[in-house]
Amino acid sequence: MHGLLPLPIRFALFSLLLGGCGAGDAAPAGGRKAATPPEIRRDRTQQEDRHAPAPAVAASRVQTQAAHDAARPPSVAPDAERQPLYRPPDRRPVHDDARLEALGIRRYESKRLRLYSDIAPEDARVLPPLIDAAYDAWVEYFGPLPPDRAGRAYQMTGYLMADGRLFAEAGLVPGDLPPFLNGRHRDDCFWVREQTFDYYRRHLVVHEATHCFMTVMRGMNSLAPVWYFEGMAELFGTHRLEAGGGAVFRAMPRDRAEVSGDGRTLGRIELIRQAVADGRTRTLAEVRSLRAWDYSGDDAYAWSWALCKLLDAHPRYRERFRQLGTTLSPAALARAFDEAFGEDLDELETEWALFIDGLEYGYDIERAAIAFRPGSPLESGGAVREAEVDAARGWQPSGVRVEAGLTYDISATGRFTLAQQPKPWESEADGISFRYVDGLPLGRLLAAIRAEPPAAAGEDAPSDSMLKTLSVGRSLRLTPAQSGTLYMRVNDAWSELADNTGGLRVRVRRVK
Repeated sequence: MHGLLPLPIRFALFSLLLGGCGAGDAAPAGGRKAATPPEIRRDRTQQEDRHAPAPAVAASRVQTQAAHDAARPPSVAPDAERQPLYRPPDRRPVHDDARLEALGIRRYESKRLRLYSDIAPEDARVLPPLIDAAYDAWVEYFGPLPPDRAGRAYQMTGYLMADGRLFAEAGLVPGDLPPFLNGRHRDDCFWVREQTFDYYRRHLVVHEATHCFMTVMRGMNSLAPVWYFEGMAELFGTHRLEAGGGAVFRAMPRDRAEVSGDGRTLGRIELIRQAVADGRTRTLAEVRSLRAWDYSGDDAYAWSWALCKLLDAHPRYRERFRQLGTTLSPAALARAFDEAFGEDLDELETEWALFIDGLEYGYDIERAAIAFRPGSPLESGGAVREAEVDAARGWQPSGVRVEAGLTYDISATGRFTLAQQPKPWESEADGISFRYVDGLPLGRLLAAIRAEPPAAAGEDAPSDSMLKTLSVGRSLRLTPAQSGTLYMRVNDAWSELADNTGGLRVRVRRVK
């Protein structure tokens, strides 16, 4: 449908679809408060989003920039010719605060957020300072917003509603705002329904506020790929409060309790773990192909968050990923992704498959990152090659390319420590038998073969080949069914690599 409509109409439809998909449209797994059955809500949302009007100011600004880009000679860099941009005018409604307070709706304000809410004051007043902190995090990540022509500081307005009917009757909910389950944004305003636990309330507010920021940010708005627009809002919404009063955004939750309350949890990690267990994993291409209507449930939010989280935290990909949101027009973002990651897309797909297969609370993306290095074959029977395996890292290349049908002996020596508290847990290559991880002893030496070209005749090398783990221990005689580079690691939870020290020396010999 999008490819057949003129740009202004496409933008209007796409903007509204996205507006209905904000964090609030995804409820925590296991405790969703749906007002109507999912199948009814899905049809209703698509129909309303199709006919609701688009924000005129945002559409005008994007169309003007799109026309400007189209007229630019190919040899001229976008930033060199582009005239200074300004934020759209601040057209937020001005309310009678005294009247609203008489109705039980109080105003809480900080530099970046004016919040109207009928929830308990002690719960509401912490949110504007949280958005001030989030604003600093957005600017640090994306860069500053375009200036305001009048020189005013940027501020958004939020409505946090325990009694939605009260807000509607008070005129605080636009009549043309389509219904939403938990949260929705439009330009510089957002609406969020009250939740039963503190974490998710904060998560929703930051998510919708992130949408507001990204909508007015230079070169970013609802034309961005949906997985990116929603995934980045989920990424910033996933936060951690610090003991000293600050907040960490784009956090990997360390445990379930950190994102839970009132018997409910955010549920993003659980959704992906369940999908993996059910054989319903999504490839990189499938996540990038998500459309606005896919966000009628929690699943799409979980996958979008996971992809953004991997790219944001991975030491080899994060700088390129950050550039997607700082230097590109939204229409070019999908193409720019291919350009930024095209040379090592095969490696990214391998790491994506491993990440979602092992995703857990506290997953250490930095230490799990793989330094890919294709191995070379052992040329003759009896040839030997040695490699070091660091116990504090994930998969590491052995330097050996094993060939299908040939036989190899793998042996390991050395000692390493798997934990420091309550006392050091020392292990050798066979592992520690009093604790198991994924069905194998903690500390056991593991191996995997990354299929690489040339694979079997006429076949592509599968991106998930490293999911087939080999238990090596002190020694293993291996006759692989597929050719590829041999990778190794010490068996440990992906969240517990940081306290490991030492490693193993591994010897690979081709049998005569």
